[in-house]
Amino acid sequence: MKTVTKNNLELNLKEATSSLLEMARNSCWNKISDNTSYIISEIRNDERNFFDKRIERKKVNEKKKPKSLEQITAELKDIYEDLYDINLYVYKSRKESTIIEIQYYPKSSLEPDFYETVKENNPMLHCKVGLPNYRRNDTDKFDINWELGGIRHEWNSFLGKVRFKVWGYKREIRKKLRRV
Repeated sequence: MKTVTKNNLELNLKEATSSLLEMARNSCWNKISDNTSYIISEIRNDERNFFDKRIERKKVNEKKKPKSLEQITAELKDIYEDLYDINLYVYKSRKESTIIEIQYYPKSSLEPDFYETVKENNPMLHCKVGLPNYRRNDTDKFDINWELGGIRHEWNSFLGKVRFKVWGYKREIRKKLRRV
């Protein structure tokens, strides 16, 4: 986590992009390009579940035209005073290009009491790589594009659910054997 000022926003976004790409390369088996473009999204408070949000996010983001870091920085500077949190994610990666999604959470979406305590604070900057639920351990590499769906993701999700049910079944058997 890093706090940013309006003056060093672009520099911090460049550094965060480098960190994010390195994190993604360490976690994923994909070839991740340094040729980056950006899309921007507001984080909204709603009660929908993760799956529904992921589907909607994909639909909305597919309609967005990726922009340069300079263009995105200008957009963020326009709303800088209302920025509470800025998160960078790899939205889509191919061999020739990577699209970074910059999600921001506005201060105006905060609870009124909390808003009063943070209204003068600079925004925080985070880099995040989304982890699929079927990942077994920290050394398992996965597809960086898993959130976009696809047959590989669906298959791995299915296998993850089967493994979890088998684990639960074995756990119950061990409990019963201990009681005997």
